[in-house]
Amino acid sequence: VDNLLRCGICFDYFSIAVIIPQCSHNYCSLCIRKFLSYKTQCPTCCVAVSESDLKNNRTLDDLVKSFNSARQQLLQLVWDAPVAPSPPASSRRPAAESHGRGPDAKEGPVIHSSSRKDEACASAEAAGLTCAAQESFKTEEHHDLHSTSAEFGDKDSEVLSQQSPEWTKSHEKPSTSVAKGIRKVECPVCEVAIPEQYINRHLDSCLTREEKKDSLRSSAHKRKPLSKVVYNLLSDRDLKKKLKEHGLSTFGTRQQLIKRHQEFVHMYNAQCDSLNPKPVAEVVKELEKNEKIRVQLECNKPGENSLTFTKDQTEEEIDEIHAEYRNKHRSEFKFLVNQINNRWKKSGDRKRESAQSKEGVAVKEVPAA
Repeated sequence: VDNLLRCGICFDYFSIAVIIPQCSHNYCSLCIRKFLSYKTQCPTCCVAVSESDLKNNRTLDDLVKSFNSARQQLLQLVWDAPVAPSPPASSRRPAAESHGRGPDAKEGPVIHSSSRKDEACASAEAAGLTCAAQESFKTEEHHDLHSTSAEFGDKDSEVLSQQSPEWTKSHEKPSTSVAKGIRKVECPVCEVAIPEQYINRHLDSCLTREEKKDSLRSSAHKRKPLSKVVYNLLSDRDLKKKLKEHGLSTFGTRQQLIKRHQEFVHMYNAQCDSLNPKPVAEVVKELEKNEKIRVQLECNKPGENSLTFTKDQTEEEIDEIHAEYRNKHRSEFKFLVNQINNRWKKSGDRKRESAQSKEGVAVKEVPAA
């Protein structure tokens, strides 16, 4: 899921996601606009595409927002999840032998089934299922219990019904989804067949759909995207005039001015795809910040720690430069490798300790049960 919610260009989570209708690939609005200024094709499948073809993917934006809010908890669950220990042979044998040995032995499968039902319901609640889905899930579990109890005979079914009153209650009134399949009802507004349990929710959305459409339409057309400019036909005076219109700096060479205006157009048009676009002044500030960072990186580029090559160098010369670089920074590489190894070792020790503690608790609980 984490990989599916990342842009194929910047490899970060989608920011104002747009979809290419020709191939259904999704990207950040700003990333794909910058790429299309370089090459007018999809970066993944190379199908021909232009900026006018791009469409918003609001559902993907909502998914990224929800996933980011729950991401830290999901990561913690993954790290804390212990390796499931196999149950001891002594605990499995009585459960296997209890199927045909009298009323006391029959309690084993009942307890196991009810606990399995509770665990399934808990996991369903954690996954965010609706109440109706959970009820149908419970009824399916009780239906399975009834079918297994029928194999043991009428006496066994009586014991089961006495020990789990919830089962008898749900058995008397089975849900329509289990007994007769999902029942669908036609919406009186749009005449679409909707499952009966969701009809009220659908009606609410159906009746307010026009209001939502108007609000989305008005927000989507708050700001019109800027058209592309052919810079070869512009004089320096006209170019500076265009920059001044948006509050951009006019200092620098012609190439710097063109690059600045191009960057602004990409950022501005990307914000036009958003339901809540940033103000122009904020876009200008972000552009100036990016430009300062780029200048600093270019100033710090020529250094002793960087590898530089020329077109005239042979493969042997390039390999020799690489070997010298590795020898020079061998101690730094070793330090980084040791850091990673220690980190993995600590995490492995933590997992092993948690697994051992859980296994010890499980072994203690077996005699008591």
